[in-house]
Amino acid sequence: MKNKLIYLLSATLIFLSLTYSSNANIIKVGAGKTYSKPSLAAAIAADGDTIDIDAGLYSGDVCIWSKNNLTIRGVRGLARLDAVGKNVQGKSIWIVKGINTTIEYIEFFNCTVPDKNGAGIRMEGTDLTLRHCYFHDNEDGILAGDNAASTIRIEFCEFARNGAGDGYSHNLYINHVKQLIFSFNYTHHAKIGHCLKSRAYANYIFYNRIMDEETGNSSYLINLPNGGLSYVIGNQLMKGVNAENQTSIDYGSEGLSNPVNKLYISHNTVVNKRKSGIFVNIRGGTPEAKVINNIFAGIGTVLQGTAETKSNLNLQNIASVGFIDELKYDYHLTEGSPAINAGADLSDFDSTLIPIYEYKHPCDSTSRIQKLTPDLGAFGFKEQADVSDNIDNNHLNIFPNPFAGYCTIAMEGLCEVKITDCFGRIMMKNEFIDKCLWQPESSIGSGIYFVKIKKGDKAIVQKIVISR
Repeated sequence: MKNKLIYLLSATLIFLSLTYSSNANIIKVGAGKTYSKPSLAAAIAADGDTIDIDAGLYSGDVCIWSKNNLTIRGVRGLARLDAVGKNVQGKSIWIVKGINTTIEYIEFFNCTVPDKNGAGIRMEGTDLTLRHCYFHDNEDGILAGDNAASTIRIEFCEFARNGAGDGYSHNLYINHVKQLIFSFNYTHHAKIGHCLKSRAYANYIFYNRIMDEETGNSSYLINLPNGGLSYVIGNQLMKGVNAENQTSIDYGSEGLSNPVNKLYISHNTVVNKRKSGIFVNIRGGTPEAKVINNIFAGIGTVLQGTAETKSNLNLQNIASVGFIDELKYDYHLTEGSPAINAGADLSDFDSTLIPIYEYKHPCDSTSRIQKLTPDLGAFGFKEQADVSDNIDNNHLNIFPNPFAGYCTIAMEGLCEVKITDCFGRIMMKNEFIDKCLWQPESSIGSGIYFVKIKKGDKAIVQKIVISR
């Protein structure tokens, strides 16, 4: 009877959620639609609208998005925006001026302007979320201006070959904003500029693939020139032989001008293919810095500057680390690697530095196996027993997904559920039989969360999306 009541309640709530969603104004863009290109939709969009852009090529179409609470998304694939010499206000393909804009499944490419800062997106508003977007062959992938109230969240995106080749334009250039949250992204082959440059007051750089690879010639892989409260956790970084700059991670090189200056570098795998290099450069006078449980592979100085260091592996011979396939940039560990079970237990030392997830190529995520004595680097060693302990995806049903108000999580039998955000913060934890409801509090915003179901000694993790 109890399960029946739960089912009836969940069905009612889902119906109400879908009914509410159906009343939202959705503007459809594409061939044969009322609005054939994005710029026409931008001209008539109102606050709160959703703009669905059919997959396909939109050449030379540039525009400004000025309304608030917009969701702009490609449907049935990427909506591809080729600048072909066009730009808006001499800046970019799109300018975003509104508050709380979400952009998903859009490709931005080939933007050039006279001052060599032609961007896929110029961010001039407040609060931007990007998911599953692709920025390539622009002078800047995304260029965000100063806004101390703004949060920029970038997840599951790719940035490739952006930069004018002058060293002043980059795959990403984030100026002084409240915070940058950068997770599960792939940024590579920046043209002499940086793969990631951020002046944000707080930087959360989690679980990304940041690389030159064999042909790239970027400058810094991560450049945080004004410091800030910065967490660099669970990333795989690779500096290639053609890199313009010898430093992989740079902190404070232009002065520690941000309000809070603390740096935490934990569980990253950093590979240097140059004949010399500096893995981490930290500005003198940084009040607090910790470099813990990382792998630094290749020739170079691990740390230039001062930081608390603990349980890092530094091997000049890259082959001796025990990567599965270093030549193909697979930095998972093989059996017998000296990085296995070599880490410091961070649960008492600083639990915020414990990696919860791992980057999964391309631009995806997976959970990380937790150990009392952790493995070093961006990837925990997975034995065959670990793999066989996973639950088949077909046994878990989450619906609706995405959702706005409520969702049902269903799996037969007695299960334990834990829902976390990308920081590993717990949103909900409970036990259930067969199914349960999740109604997030209003303070839990739109975004991607992770549902971990444990049943007996087996577990599964899936992504869930809140779209308010």
